Amino acid sequence: MKRRIASMKKNLLISAALIMCLMFTSCGAGNVGVSSSPKKASSSVSSEVSDKSFGDSLDGLKAYMKKAAGFSGTPTNMRADFIGAEKGIKYIFSHNGKNNVTVELYSFDTSNLSDSAEKVIDSVKSDGYFTIMDKNINAVMSDSGKYMMIYTNSSTDDDNKAYDKNVLKLFKGFKA
Repeated sequence: MKRRIASMKKNLLISAALIMCLMFTSCGAGNVGVSSSPKKASSSVSSEVSDKSFGDSLDGLKAYMKKAAGFSGTPTNMRADFIGAEKGIKYIFSHNGKNNVTVELYSFDTSNLSDSAEKVIDSVKSDGYFTIMDKNINAVMSDSGKYMMIYTNSSTDDDNKAYDKNVLKLFKGFKA
């Protein structure tokens, strides 16, 4: 009986540790795991860059957003399986020297969506957010329905608001 209780306590502690690890690696966890310093983004957004020369993949979207929206730095890989996505990456960089922009990009296999992916996508499309671990995460889907972006910019001056609007437009229109 004592062994059984000890085993149950051990399993409970392991489960609690795993849950904490998952919380720190999930969407919107902040700067956890970022090894490089935030970089400054280009001050301009180019609507003249066409998405036609970029592949319809997360790598293509990443390259497109770097060129068209000035995303900078080295992205960190994110756990994507929590939301049913195939892959996820996270950028943290500056726009106008403020270390203020965090972007997470996720790709989904729209021909083979899991239940959790369908739930997340449906919630983002209808409500503009999804819920994970009792936390609402604001997100937007691309017009193609294949990509999701979680975007935050802590600066709210007019230049940053204009930048945010253009980033959203470029992301939504990718491979639409």
